[in-house]
Amino acid sequence: MLLRIIGSLAALCALSACLSLPPERGFAETRGQVADKRAVPADWSPLLPASIPQIPKTPLSLDDAVRLALFHGPELREQYARLGFARADLEQARRLLNPSLGYLRLASPDSNVREVTKSIALEFTDLLMLPARKRMAKAELRRVQNAVAAEILAYGNQVEIAWLGAVGAEQIAQMRELAARANEASATLALRFYDAGNIQRLQLEQERAAATQARIDALRARADALRARHALAGLIGLPTRAHWQVQQMLAAPRAVDFQAATLVQSALQNRLDLLAAQQAVALQEDALGVTQRWRWLGHVEFGYERENTRGNAEDERMRGPDLEVQIPIFDQGQGRVAHARASLRLARAELNSLALSVQNDALLALEDLKSKYVIAEHYRNALVPAREAAVARMQEKLNFMLVGVFELIQTKQAQYDAYQAYLEAVRDYWIARAELRKQLGGALPDDELANEPAIGVQGVIPHAMDHSTHSAMHAPESQPQAQKDNDAHPHHHDGELP
Repeated sequence: MLLRIIGSLAALCALSACLSLPPERGFAETRGQVADKRAVPADWSPLLPASIPQIPKTPLSLDDAVRLALFHGPELREQYARLGFARADLEQARRLLNPSLGYLRLASPDSNVREVTKSIALEFTDLLMLPARKRMAKAELRRVQNAVAAEILAYGNQVEIAWLGAVGAEQIAQMRELAARANEASATLALRFYDAGNIQRLQLEQERAAATQARIDALRARADALRARHALAGLIGLPTRAHWQVQQMLAAPRAVDFQAATLVQSALQNRLDLLAAQQAVALQEDALGVTQRWRWLGHVEFGYERENTRGNAEDERMRGPDLEVQIPIFDQGQGRVAHARASLRLARAELNSLALSVQNDALLALEDLKSKYVIAEHYRNALVPAREAAVARMQEKLNFMLVGVFELIQTKQAQYDAYQAYLEAVRDYWIARAELRKQLGGALPDDELANEPAIGVQGVIPHAMDHSTHSAMHAPESQPQAQKDNDAHPHHHDGELP
C-alpha cells in the first residue's frame, strides 16, 4: 500500500513538471500591451538576450532611437526581470509542497526485538489553499504585466525627450558657434579699423569682449550638447564617444486643438499603471477574503504509516492513516487579517492618489503644450521676421553710410539670438508634446498627421559664415590721419556683414 502511494505521488509530480508555464507567458502579453499603445519593431521581444548594438551610420531619427532603446536599453532589462519574478511566483503557486517520507528504526539492547516504522505525509493545508494561491498568482502576473508595460512606454517617452534634447542642444551649439565666429570676425575687423584710425580703443575692446563672451557661450553650448548626447546614449545603449549623430531638424509645431475632457477620459482609460493599481486593489481584496475565510486553519498534515515489529514469536505488522492538526488556541489569524486589511487600505490609497495625479497631470501637460505652441508661433511669425527685417534695413543704411558697420553687427547678433530662441521654443514644444503623450499613456489624436519642417541651423550657417569671412577680408588696412578724424564710420564694405 505504501509503495502504491509513493508511486502515485511520483507520477503526480512528474505530471506537474510537464505542465510548466510556456516560456513566453507574461512576456508575449506585455509586448502586446506595449504594441497597442505605440509602434514597436516586428522583431522585438522582451525575451531577446542582451546584445551589443551596432553603431548607426546614418543620423538617428526618433524611431531609430526608440528601436535601439527597446533592444539595448539597460534599464528595460530590469523591467523584464520583474516579469521573471512574477512568472516564478505563478510557477511556484501552481505546485504542491513535496510529500515527506519518514523512517524510524528502534532496537532493544536486551532482546532481538526491532521495530521499523515507515511513513509518508502530505501537507493538507497547502492542498486546500492551492486554488486561491493559483488565482492570486495569476492576478499578480497580470498586474506586473501592466506595470512593466507602463514602464516600457514611459521609457520610450524618456528616450523621445532625450532625443529631442540632444537635437535641440546640437542646434543651439551650432548656432552659438556661428555667433562666436561672427563675433570673432567682427573683432578682427575692429582691429583693422582701429589700426586704420577709424574707431577708438573703447570700441575695439568692446568688440573683443563680445567675441570672448560669444566664444565662452559656444563652449558652454557644446558642453550642454555633449551632456544631452550622453543622456541619450545611456538610454539607447550606445557609447557616447562613438561616431553617431542625431538628426538636425525638428518639425514645425502644429496647432493644439485637443479637448481637455476628452484627453482626461482617455488618460483614465489608457494608463496601464492606473490599470495595474486597480488590479492591485482587486488582488488585495481577494487576499483579504481568503485570509478571513481560512483564518482558523493552521497546520494540517495527512499521512500513512506502516510499522513492523520483529524478534517476537510472531512478526507484527500495523498500518494506518496519520493526521496532525494544529489547534488555533493562541493564534487565530488575527495578525494575518490585520495585515491583509492594511495592505488593502494602502492599495486603495495609492489608486486614489494615482487617479488624481493622472487627471491633474494630463490637464497641466495640455496647458503647457498650448503655451509652448503660442510661444513658438510668436517667434516664427513675429520676432524672427522682425529681426530679419531689422538686419535688412540696417544693411540698407550701411550701404548709404547712415550707420556704422558695428551697428549692423549688433543687429545681426540679435538675429542669431532670435533664431536660437526659436529653435529652443520648437524643442520645448515637442518635449511638452512627449510629456502629454506620457500622461495619456498612449498616442495623441493627431500623431498620424504629417509634419512640416522647421527652421534649421543648416540653412543659416553657410550664408552667414560666407558673409562674415567676406566682410572681414574687405576691411580697410590704413587711412590718412585727416580722414581718421573726419570719418565717423568706415566706408569700405561689400555686401552683408555677419
